Amino acid sequence: MFRLVSVLAALFFAAPTFAASSFIEGNVQFNSTYLPNSKVTGKMAAGHTFDTDTSILFKVEHIPLGGTPYTDSPHHHDDVYFGHSAKAPLVTLGVEQKFALSRNFWLAAGYQHLMQLGETMQYRPLFKIGFDFDEGISLSHRTRAEIYAKHNRWGYKPDIDYRFDNKIAYQFKTHPVKIHYNNVYFMGGSYYPWYTGSYNSMDHEFRLTLTKYAFQPYFEYKSQGNFRHPYGNTGVTNSAFVVGGSYHF
Repeated sequence: MFRLVSVLAALFFAAPTFAASSFIEGNVQFNSTYLPNSKVTGKMAAGHTFDTDTSILFKVEHIPLGGTPYTDSPHHHDDVYFGHSAKAPLVTLGVEQKFALSRNFWLAAGYQHLMQLGETMQYRPLFKIGFDFDEGISLSHRTRAEIYAKHNRWGYKPDIDYRFDNKIAYQFKTHPVKIHYNNVYFMGGSYYPWYTGSYNSMDHEFRLTLTKYAFQPYFEYKSQGNFRHPYGNTGVTNSAFVVGGSYHF
């Protein structure tokens, strides 16, 4: 794990040697439920893309900024998405390689390493495919496997989860505005040794971004399914408003 962190850090700080394309991002998310462990959560991220179309990512998310219903309870960090007790932020280290097959058509493959409190939680290989139209419309798909690295509190290692993102985006030609819709489908494997079913759900994400300057503020609405709830068939959902921005340099 230390070797992976060292390699990613070395690449990041060596970025000025290459044709740079970097970003820093942050946001605050206001939730209708405690599914993300807090009514108010934050995210911070930074990344760099080299002239070889190789990208690296560092992200800290689910940062609790508001109160939780279990503020005084012991922390059980073996639950990543299930249960309200996983209050510690999640840290992601990622690397991705993009392959341009034509001027508009591209593929990408990568890996994300999910950690919590310094412990590896999931291994996340991913694959992307996309097409960027000249008219400003872009279509993309991402498939990501989420492989659990450790056993849960019952000594059972959960099955592999899968996340499928299908995004359509449009950059206006006459205005510095970009909009996108992302359809997220979670296919969760069995988390409990006594239950052989799966926990599936669908999220809907709508974002508007102002793209005129290097700093690009955005506003987003999320309708999130019940995948993150410990009992996925209870019908609990989360509606969230996100206010954030990214700085590109």
